[in-house]
Amino acid sequence: MLPFKANSIFSDAFGTVIVRMFGIVLMFGSTTVVALMLGPAEYGAYSAALAMALLLAALAPVGSDRILTRNLSITKTSEESGRETALAHLCTVITLIALAGALLVSWWILSRGLNKSQLARTVLLAAIMLIPLTAVFLRQWIAIPLIGSRRAVIPEQTVLPFVFTASMLLIASTGWKSSAETAAVTYAVVMAIVWIGSLRTRAILLIYRSAWHAVSGISRLDIRRQFLEGLPFVSVSIGSILTQTCMPLVIATTCGLEATAYFSLAFPYAALATIPLGAFNLAMISSCAKYYRLGEFAEANHAVRSAATVTFLLSAGISAAVWIASPLLSIMLGVEYQIVSRLLPALLLGMIVDCMTGPTIPVMQTMKMEKTYSQALFVFIPIQWCMVYWFGQVAGIEGTALAYLSSRCLWNVIVVTTIYERRGLLMLPYLGFQKSLREFSPSLEPESSRDRPTQSHWTSASLGENSVLPARAA
Repeated sequence: MLPFKANSIFSDAFGTVIVRMFGIVLMFGSTTVVALMLGPAEYGAYSAALAMALLLAALAPVGSDRILTRNLSITKTSEESGRETALAHLCTVITLIALAGALLVSWWILSRGLNKSQLARTVLLAAIMLIPLTAVFLRQWIAIPLIGSRRAVIPEQTVLPFVFTASMLLIASTGWKSSAETAAVTYAVVMAIVWIGSLRTRAILLIYRSAWHAVSGISRLDIRRQFLEGLPFVSVSIGSILTQTCMPLVIATTCGLEATAYFSLAFPYAALATIPLGAFNLAMISSCAKYYRLGEFAEANHAVRSAATVTFLLSAGISAAVWIASPLLSIMLGVEYQIVSRLLPALLLGMIVDCMTGPTIPVMQTMKMEKTYSQALFVFIPIQWCMVYWFGQVAGIEGTALAYLSSRCLWNVIVVTTIYERRGLLMLPYLGFQKSLREFSPSLEPESSRDRPTQSHWTSASLGENSVLPARAA
């Protein structure tokens, strides 16, 4: 049995929460500075381009990043880890070349053939940010099982927003007129610098060296198999981006670029409430993979319900604090952004709903439910976009916030029901907080869960789809 203690999940998760909270402060400072420098129209253009780049950067690995994280979570030799890292990067480079080429062709057609200058501009700015974003994402997924989620997110959560903001202020001090192009190019350069600096971490540097030596031993057949295995994970990797980050693209089509700027500012403030969930999602990936591999479903159920309890309570508290402080946004951002505070109530409620169900994504990613997740997501996303579009047409930018709340309620009902039917895990908080506290200390674990043989009490019939437990979670 692999050595693993439940309290390590929570110590890593809360360490990640602290890092992300500090990063959020820096991100808010960065967002406010850039929004004031660019103005609503230019900031809206930059936000739409960044949303497109984020989506494509998450798509580029074609699920190889998630497979890599899951496999690195299980003890392996350096040669095996290096080979899997090399395979994931080769698949990503192939897809990235195709995506970058498609963006440039689209830019040329939109600007020259169709005379869609605004859309062409968005596509070009997304192409500028695509490659460094992809590199940053891949490094983070590699780092999570190697050094823990807390240390893995430090470069992107803290260093990146600080250096980006300082760079934008430095550019402004020279008298250069800031625009969406200035912000996109600066962000791309800063991401590349942060990525290079993050490779100095010993564990990551060693695995990249092993990957470099393993490249020559990878065949076309290996790459083809990786693509096929990774396809079901594509929806896992781009799901949250399609349902959240790409909202500015839908809103830009429905309500215009200025409305996009308002939503793009309100959403990060509301997303404060999901910081605990984001931390637990990262920390639980490795743990859920190990639970599933060892067949410890009772322990997995306790862990995910404990995480749901903690994330829900923390989310509710953070949401209340953000709502109470929302009048300060009008003072901080100025009169032209005063509508931002009116979007917060609906957005905050949507975030609380997401946190109530706990770490659903790690469960579906590591417990052989990626195909089910894909099927549900491909049905849900068009529904959400239609809701946002229709609510936006009827009630403007405030209607899009209500559409977001309604869609998150619908999605979480689908996910909780599916996970319970397929794996028997109840993705809801405990009624009593004391049960969750058992995860913080091994001494508080129930007797029945300690020193017990690793054995699932479920039958293959109760597991449903993909019921056969694999020899290794690969």
